Amino acid sequence: MLSSINISHVFVFDQDKALDFYVGKLGLEVSNDMDLGFMRWLTVRVPGDPTRDILLELPGTEHFYGTDFGLRDPFGNHMRITQLAPTSHQLPAKQAEKQR
Repeated sequence: MLSSINISHVFVFDQDKALDFYVGKLGLEVSNDMDLGFMRWLTVRVPGDPTRDILLELPGTEHFYGTDFGLRDPFGNHMRITQLAPTSHQLPAKQAEKQR
């Protein structure tokens, strides 16, 4: 049973306009704004709450960062589930060529 979600993502067509809306109009704050080369990692959150972020992501962004999330079961045990991003030799030839 999941007890919380730490990061969610919302697809946006323009990250700068989305940033203006979420921060300027809704009053959220920027928690991360980094250029990772293959994508801009732009997250916002409720001011003063570092436990939950919203990733403002462009549609079609290829996910080379894998999947990583944690949860706590009803007995208080912490579990972390991680799926690393595929390397070029694990991808179909067409995608591997695109990644290079």
